[in-house]
Amino acid sequence: MTMSRGDRFRLRTQLVEALKTNDWSYEKINLLFRDFEVELLDERYDGPSIADVVATMSDSSLVEVYSIVLEMEPTEVLDVVESNVTTSNWKPGYVRLFLSHSASHKKFVGDVANELAVMGIHGFVAHDAMTVSKPWQTQIEQALRSMQVFVALVHPEFNDSSWCQQEVGWAYGRRVPRFAIRIGKNPVGFIGSDQWPSTDGNDPKKVASLVSSWIAGLDELGDSVVEGMFNALRDVGDYYSAQAAAKRLVTLDGLTDLQFQELDRIWWSNDQLYGGVLPTRVMKPYYLLNGRSWPPQKTEEELRA
Repeated sequence: MTMSRGDRFRLRTQLVEALKTNDWSYEKINLLFRDFEVELLDERYDGPSIADVVATMSDSSLVEVYSIVLEMEPTEVLDVVESNVTTSNWKPGYVRLFLSHSASHKKFVGDVANELAVMGIHGFVAHDAMTVSKPWQTQIEQALRSMQVFVALVHPEFNDSSWCQQEVGWAYGRRVPRFAIRIGKNPVGFIGSDQWPSTDGNDPKKVASLVSSWIAGLDELGDSVVEGMFNALRDVGDYYSAQAAAKRLVTLDGLTDLQFQELDRIWWSNDQLYGGVLPTRVMKPYYLLNGRSWPPQKTEEELRA
């Protein structure tokens, strides 16, 4: 693996900070450093500092030492590095969802992904969401490393697909939130040990609704769900999409004052929002219910425009 300078700097900085805690004496640090054949520390402060030694480590040694000190698996460290990489395969600001599916149902899964996009969720669909000029397997692995959540759409062909089973294995190995929908078949293996909802394979909106409802309830994502919905609302290009995005957003409870201020700015940034009857019908009651003025307040810059 080749690290960027930014990734290398982040790992080095976090490693140095961890080694400076009371849990790591000079004797313990040198015991670790000796295994990696790097310069040892001198308790009399005549030798190199911890940062000096860490700066000389190769990328492979840095990852391994980092994993030992921060009590992580080396593969988890690589996942941290990969998740910091912004690729053209993910839509910035959207929840990163890997949709595992049988290739024979690619069209249906693509329709599900389109429905999810209106909700601020980028569903990665292999071969649809990839850059033509890059190796396809590398892009799938990169998506698996950087996904935030994983969903298996279990059609009858799913269990017999070695690719789908490997993708499930990635999700369990990375310990990201996982979800499955039975579409004509019960999943097998690790993911088959839980009871999952079922639906038919003819309604992408229903599947997208099941997925988005599950994602909205994940505490692990923090504000990512809100950010994704905000970005989906900002990006709408027609009144019907604006209405759909607004309907999903008004299910959110407890927006902060700062979040409402951001929502105000988004509203006035897109004429498909402020100029549309359909999104207005959805957003106005939500604002009034939360004690906000309607229409949304404009900033001084917007008032001057």
